[in-house]
Order: sequence, then C-alpha cells, then structure tokens
Amino acid sequence: MGEEAMLEKGRLRKVDTFMGILFSVVGAAIVIEAMSFPTGKALSGVRNDWYVAPALVPYVIGGGLVIMGLALFIVGLKATGSKVLVESIKSTLAALSRMRRLPPTALRFLGVTGVIAISVFLYIPRVDFVLSAALFLIGLMSMFGFDDDRLLKRLLVAFASLSAVFLVYVASGLDARLGEGFYFAPDVAGGIILLVYLSLAGAFAGRPRLSRFLKFVALSFAVPLVLVPIFKYLLYIPLPHEGGIVAMMDYVRFDILDPIQE
Repeated sequence: MGEEAMLEKGRLRKVDTFMGILFSVVGAAIVIEAMSFPTGKALSGVRNDWYVAPALVPYVIGGGLVIMGLALFIVGLKATGSKVLVESIKSTLAALSRMRRLPPTALRFLGVTGVIAISVFLYIPRVDFVLSAALFLIGLMSMFGFDDDRLLKRLLVAFASLSAVFLVYVASGLDARLGEGFYFAPDVAGGIILLVYLSLAGAFAGRPRLSRFLKFVALSFAVPLVLVPIFKYLLYIPLPHEGGIVAMMDYVRFDILDPIQE
C-alpha cells in the first residue's frame, strides 16, 4: 500500500511539472496578447485611470497563470528531477504522433490548452464577451466535469471542429464583410457555434448525465451574466469585445434603469 501511494504521488508530481509548463506558456501568451490592448490613457470618452484599461484583466489572469505555473513546475521538478521531466516530454511527443492512442494525460493537456488558446485568440477578440466566455466555460466544464476520457475526446474533437469552421469564417474575410452591414454578425456566428456545441455535448453526455450537464450550461451563462455588469458598470472596465448581449445590457442600464432626462 505504501509503495502504491508513493507511485501515485510521483505520477501526480510529474503532472504538476507538465501542467506548470502549460500554465506558464498560456499565461505568457495572454500577457503578450494584452499588450496590444489600449491602455487607460489611450481610451477616449472613458475615465483615464489605469484600472479601467481593457488590458488590466488579461494582465491579471495571464500573470497569475505564469506565477502559478512556475510554482507548479518548481514543486514537480523538485519531487521528480529533470530526468523524469525529459522522459515525460519524450513519451508525450511519442503519444502525439499516434493521435488515436493518446493517453489520458496527453488528452487532458490538449483539452485545457486547446480550449484556452482557441477562446483567447479566436473567440474573445471577435465575439460578444458573454457568448465567448460562456463557450469557454462550457467547453472546460463539459470536458472535465464527468471524468470520462472517451467523452473528453469526443467533445474535444467537436470543439476543435467547430472552431475550425469559425476560423475559416474569419480567415475568408466573410466576418468583416458581414460586419460592415450588420455589426453583430460575429455574435450571430459565435452564437451558432455555441448552440451547436451545446447540442453535441448534450447528446454525447447522454440522458443519465443530462441533469449535470444542464447545471454546467446554467453556470456557464450565469458567471458572465453576473461578472460583465460588475466589470462594465461598477468598475468601468471595458471588455475585449462588446457585442449584442452587452448592447442589450447597455440598453437596460442606460435607457430603462437610468434614462437621460431631457
């Protein structure tokens, strides 16, 4: 029993090392992308305090991921040593060359990396923040909320395939042409992607797990619907992309709850 516990602890420490590298890379990518966002001084029509800059939240999230990733990496490396790290990287690369036989650890790595990277670089800059945040959350929760590697693989393929369709939509310039005539066109496309993924994920989860899946769906929408008004109307922090859902919030906030008296 003691030997099995030691083996399990060693396996978890290897995972810590691997995930530490992942979190650090993703965090650094978020920080680099945030450098292109306008600072508080560059904004017009908005208070020029540093805490209202659109780059603030990505800087905090990215910096936090880098710090946590480095901490995980150091803890894992101290427990396993550099030799084990090299062996783990070699085994993962070998597994990636055999996509049909991916081990669970490599599959989870692809799931976390893929959802975060696709959301940060594809959806969040172009689709209404409420919709893109909901897609990000339901992607992670549906993949990792059931502890089923077979379901994770099917959902990962579905998420990647739908994202590839959206990428073609963006790369072809169709989003720009449609956006010239209808500003919320990217939101419609993103909403369709979200609805299709929800339908596929619900079908893949099956009836026995439908109740839990619906809770994930409710939570994925509730979080951005609560946080967006706090960031926008209380903290005055502009969002990466304010589309149709945020426009409706603006209508409720300024035209219904606090209309300008003429």
